[in-house]
Amino acid sequence: MTLDITQFVTTTDKGMQFSQEQASRFAKSVAGDFNPIHDVGGKRFCVPGDLLFGALLDRYGVYENLTVDLMSLVNADVLVLLPESLQAENHIHDESDRHLLSMSVSGDKTNDKQFVTNLVEQYVQFSGKTFPDILVGLMHENNTMINPARPLVIYKDMSLQLERLHGDELSLSLDKATLDVDGKKGKACLRFVIRSHGEIIGRGEKNMLLSGLREYDAAAMDDIVAQYAQWKAAYKADS
Repeated sequence: MTLDITQFVTTTDKGMQFSQEQASRFAKSVAGDFNPIHDVGGKRFCVPGDLLFGALLDRYGVYENLTVDLMSLVNADVLVLLPESLQAENHIHDESDRHLLSMSVSGDKTNDKQFVTNLVEQYVQFSGKTFPDILVGLMHENNTMINPARPLVIYKDMSLQLERLHGDELSLSLDKATLDVDGKKGKACLRFVIRSHGEIIGRGEKNMLLSGLREYDAAAMDDIVAQYAQWKAAYKADS
């Protein structure tokens, strides 16, 4: 099924906003993200970074070089004020003038709906494999892990560098994953390649911030993964 991101965002003349239901449904049914911060009614509810990223690309198109840097967590029903068109550097705020994100673009762009939609869909599916598929292995390799009582992983930024702005049968695959640890904080970097019919047409990068790090504990990590699997199973059972 082709992704229709418009069903997960409400657009206005001033910008866009996301209800808890829209954001939660995107996280679970599209992104495969079952973190409780995306549960409707959750105390720490926030809009998934991948939804913001996808909605921006759907609105403005895809550029040869593009970076979205998230400055603040976006809450449900907050109006994200957006310009009519993008400049090279764009600083996006809400109605309270809170700096939500910055978006940098350069090079040629495309608004080809099929290409943009396919790219966003493939990116979101790749991103959904971050936990536990990629992050658990990274933490084990670096003998560190997130706090089991409050596992917090926050998106920092996402970027794309495309050699061409057309193609179908797109796919994204992991190129390299690293984790830099500084005391109780860490930065995970996932670099990926973008292919069309198997030919590389671009590359990208997703960076995340981890906090509350401590020495790796296999049993505790197994519990975190098991809890995540339970959240996922519960959602599927209710769907």
